[in-house]
Amino acid sequence: MKSRHDKILGLYVGAVLAFLMLPILVVIPSAFSDDVSLSFPPKGFSLRWFENAWNTPGFFDAFVLSAKLALVSGLLALAVGTLGAFALVRYRFRGRRLLEMLFMTPMVFPSIVFAVAISMVLGQVGLLRDFWGLVCAHVVIVVPYVVRTVGATLAEIDVSFEEAAATLGANRVRTFLLVTLPLLRPGLVAGAVFAAIMSFDEFTVSLFLVGPGMMTLPLEIYHYTEFSMDPTVAAISTLLIAFTTVVVVLVERFVGLRRQFRH
Repeated sequence: MKSRHDKILGLYVGAVLAFLMLPILVVIPSAFSDDVSLSFPPKGFSLRWFENAWNTPGFFDAFVLSAKLALVSGLLALAVGTLGAFALVRYRFRGRRLLEMLFMTPMVFPSIVFAVAISMVLGQVGLLRDFWGLVCAHVVIVVPYVVRTVGATLAEIDVSFEEAAATLGANRVRTFLLVTLPLLRPGLVAGAVFAAIMSFDEFTVSLFLVGPGMMTLPLEIYHYTEFSMDPTVAAISTLLIAFTTVVVVLVERFVGLRRQFRH
């Protein structure tokens, strides 16, 4: 009976993954189409849409802004999320469950509602239409991914290692730097990478916060499709898919993702 249930579950998971892969299987071939409009199946073969994406100044500027935003937001979220993970995993206190729910809220809270709320708050402090306002919003959005990833790794670290270091005379700072931090490195790397990816891909909140001369790549793609539906957007999407895949594979190869989501 258990074997049959496992097979049914495997088929279900396979069907869900196949469904999720369908857009990718449509976008990538369309990027190499020779047709002047975005269509599937592609007609002919051409690399000119990749060249067009590279030669369009707006896309490059938007990519630079998104990359800078992802880097800064990812690092800040890593610092905040790591402290939060330590509090949730290593300590037991009243209100711990509530704090955990608050950290996870951005993952389930409607993006449009959060976008309106954060734009009102940033407007009061003079950070609306400002790069650092975007950073603040993105940090709030991606912190849950750091908390989950770092927390999963931290839960696997045996506290006896830290106790042994303390017994041998190491203070808390040296214990953290020489014992805990090296053991926690896989979770830190994975958390930072996922936070940066989610920040780079954020659309709804950024739409409410960008200003003149500030356009992230997802928003630039969106505005481009308002006036043109050629395969350039498919070419950009293909490049982003390839880049994300390479990053995830490298993290899995050198850090290991399976352990991070065991819990």
